[in-house]
Amino acid sequence: MHIYTSESKELATTIELLSGANKRGRGLDQYREERRRILLSAIHFVEIDLLRGGERPGWEVNDPPFDTDYILLVNRNSTPHRNSAIWDVALNEPLPTLPIPLLPPDPDTPLNMQTVLSTIYRRHVYDRHLDYMQPMPPPQLRPAMQEWWQRHEIG
Repeated sequence: MHIYTSESKELATTIELLSGANKRGRGLDQYREERRRILLSAIHFVEIDLLRGGERPGWEVNDPPFDTDYILLVNRNSTPHRNSAIWDVALNEPLPTLPIPLLPPDPDTPLNMQTVLSTIYRRHVYDRHLDYMQPMPPPQLRPAMQEWWQRHEIG
């Protein structure tokens, strides 16, 4: 998703919601190249990774690696250097509200990710489409989440 200024139509921010293709094989390589181009530009960058599987594309969360389920990143084009804020979120935690950067003089706009996820879930009636009696799909849960999942498993 792209956010443009209303007057000049200048691209201010790119928001990427990662798919499985962005996290493996050729798709990962292509995404990393696109990501690199954005990070070398004047555009702010937001990356939302709500997939437990696959390889995380960003060096910011791989060195050292985050031991978590989800990663949300807001990268600002702050002169003279870029500046990243990272939220690591466990499976059993609510998603944060992200400050979406815009261009001056506009302030950040808040994006409540938990509200976004809950709205999508409700509107698309995922509770009727997902079989919660089935085991958790791969990859295997982190040890910290395994016990929590077993306590809350419906089946």
